[in-house]
Amino acid sequence: MSHNQDIPPNASAVIANKLLDSVAKQLPSSQEKRGDQKLDSARELAEEFESVITQEDRNIIEEKITLARETKVGLDSKSGIPKFLHAREYRRAARDAYRFAKHVSDRARDGAVFSQPSNTLVPPDEDNSDHAVRVARHLYRCHLSCHDAFPSPYLKDEWIVVVWSDACARIGGCASSSPLAEEFVIPSITLLADMKMTVKHLVESLYGFDTSRAPDSISRNAGLAQALLTNMAFIYREPNFGATPHHPYRHPIIQRAINMIWFHSNDGDGIVFHEFFTPIPIQTIALILTVIECCISEWTDGTHKSSNWNEDRYKTAYHSHVESLRDLRDHDPPHSGAFTAQIQHDLLKDARIHAGAPFDPVTGSGRLQPGALHAAVREDLPGYPGHDNGGPNPTINVFLDG
Repeated sequence: MSHNQDIPPNASAVIANKLLDSVAKQLPSSQEKRGDQKLDSARELAEEFESVITQEDRNIIEEKITLARETKVGLDSKSGIPKFLHAREYRRAARDAYRFAKHVSDRARDGAVFSQPSNTLVPPDEDNSDHAVRVARHLYRCHLSCHDAFPSPYLKDEWIVVVWSDACARIGGCASSSPLAEEFVIPSITLLADMKMTVKHLVESLYGFDTSRAPDSISRNAGLAQALLTNMAFIYREPNFGATPHHPYRHPIIQRAINMIWFHSNDGDGIVFHEFFTPIPIQTIALILTVIECCISEWTDGTHKSSNWNEDRYKTAYHSHVESLRDLRDHDPPHSGAFTAQIQHDLLKDARIHAGAPFDPVTGSGRLQPGALHAAVREDLPGYPGHDNGGPNPTINVFLDG
């Protein structure tokens, strides 16, 4: 008998099946182990930073941890490839919980430095220049958030000088020269990625996307995403799909996102660097809308899939939203200008309340009431219509009342 005749005809298939079975047994345990590690890390971060993470963020972390635990149910009853696929879903859910916990804990850690007055002593383990770099990083982020999310190279160079000077002034001077810009400059795509970590969960809950894999849910999600993206329906408080939408730029997700990203507490950038956010700039609203649009687009196939948006696509969407807001503001002045200003004012007011801060960052007071504004105009402008009889000009009345 020849050597070849000693080998069964199906030997290759047998070996392949044994190899596949061996791999299938190992992969699920690896996926499950990695999932357990991520979930343990998420719990540790949530506990370590419990005192400084907002209640809203703590709730989201707990929800994600619970979801991961539920995803793991039934894993032990499976084997082979089905077990691997199940374990992989568990690992992804646990990783999602960990990433969000890491994001909010890092934000809390960075924000803690601003809880001290600018003239306080630098912590023993951090020299003067390190403190300034941390402040500069937050200041640069504010410039991106409130002035231009995609600055030109010339503008970026200008900001680097301004930001470092401002950071040094805020901590009472810097002992060393300016560090490398890379130490505090935040790339635009990094800012957007950080924002997306928060916004994607709001998109899912506030627009009503369903994580179920049932065919009906997948079909509904795809239709909902398409409807929201059509004619920017997602910006309206009442989208009224197929009819006339109402209350543009009033969808609650805009307020919630602003609260969580910049006004999560008294140490948030919106409070510490209030001059950037008073009132909430059009560019900030456009940045939020850009991230929301990206997150909604991830549901267009009916199930959530991470988008492949690059910086150019984010930039195009951002500039489109900026121009839309400017068009609204300039459409029919002063009426539209007052309408846009009212939105900016309301967003700031609610955001500061969320952070536990008084509305006015300087005096703690709110806006003058329309009656007081009319009185001030009548006192200072004798030619103001209604000066003698106390009746304000109807056009100015609309503007002042917002």
